[in-house]
Amino acid sequence: MRAPAELAEKGEGRCAVAGALTMETAPWLWQQLQAGGLLTAAIEADLTGVTDADSAGLALLVAWRGSCAAAGGNLVFHGLPARIMALAQLTGAESALGADAAARAAA
Repeated sequence: MRAPAELAEKGEGRCAVAGALTMETAPWLWQQLQAGGLLTAAIEADLTGVTDADSAGLALLVAWRGSCAAAGGNLVFHGLPARIMALAQLTGAESALGADAAARAAA
């Protein structure tokens, strides 16, 4: 059974992701981002509602941020889940998430 994931558009390039951000949900979420134009036009994503995450979720966030950057934008993640942050630190992907500056500011 596929764990649920939700994407809520908030307007003006803002959105919220909730539920699982995993190997099971990442393909669906990618399609939803693409269909809604957020894959390249998002400016803010609230992740405080993410309840589960794995390396596929990390990969999706890195690729999503990269797609926005390639289109000339700057996607900012809010409420990055602890598991995503741990995976990013383990793999050296903090800067790809824009999380390195946030972590330094919080310190």
